[in-house]
Amino acid sequence: MYFNDFLMKNRARYDVLLCDIDGTLAHGSRAATGAVELLDFCHKNDLPVFLLTNDSNHSLEEKSAIIEQAGLIVTTEEIISAGSMLKYFVEENHIAGQKFFVLGDLGKPCFAEHAGLEVCRNPDQIEDCAGIIIGEGKYNWQGFLHVAFNFFIRHPDRWLLSPNPDSYWPSHVRGEFGIGAGGKARFLRMLLHEYGLEVEPHFLGKPYPGIYRCALEETQRRWNLKEPLSPARALMLGDSLTSDIAGAKAIGITSALLMTGITTPEKLATAPETLQPDLTFEGLAQV
Repeated sequence: MYFNDFLMKNRARYDVLLCDIDGTLAHGSRAATGAVELLDFCHKNDLPVFLLTNDSNHSLEEKSAIIEQAGLIVTTEEIISAGSMLKYFVEENHIAGQKFFVLGDLGKPCFAEHAGLEVCRNPDQIEDCAGIIIGEGKYNWQGFLHVAFNFFIRHPDRWLLSPNPDSYWPSHVRGEFGIGAGGKARFLRMLLHEYGLEVEPHFLGKPYPGIYRCALEETQRRWNLKEPLSPARALMLGDSLTSDIAGAKAIGITSALLMTGITTPEKLATAPETLQPDLTFEGLAQV
């Protein structure tokens, strides 16, 4: 069965649909077969839908525009990114107004500034920073990781944040893989461990629970639900076992794997129980 057919027959079982974007709704600049119809069904049948993405390199406005180029119309309010989670992290840890050194990019407008942080990109001012945020995009990795490494040797108690936990990401343009922000954070942690210091990065995107709980809370708030939303009444659709499926299963959200992205039948067959989806679909709709 294809996912769209399943959802149409089982709409009453779910209060919200959570969707991955790349490899699920879109392939590069091209909408997946059935993606337009899926979003249209959700909007016409009052099924809240949130697109969850680990892309913290693009602001919600930028991501919405990119998705629109693929022919998918979504509002910024329907997108929750790893970068969005910085706002909640800042609120929970009472660090608004503090200065953070940022490696790379965090969208335009900047997620860190939107969260109420002061952004620093000058290595000469890093001593005044409460911590470091690892962003994305093209920048001098060697130079800035060198600065970050020595900063934590001097200040191992300060914050290390990586909104995007992904170690690598697929490039639909070149057919290769890029090194993600999460990979740089783990590399930095490894260096510090070998030096004798334990500095743990705080990851904010999938599969970490915060982004899923945020989606459930936003559903309750925006649709004026009287009771907290049960995770079992949410459905997460994605193409990654280690990101979409693992994160959903960890907090009790029904997980649905789409075999149109990075997961191969061989990977699915050998995956441990913690990564096995509740539902598996060949695609959104028949080609």
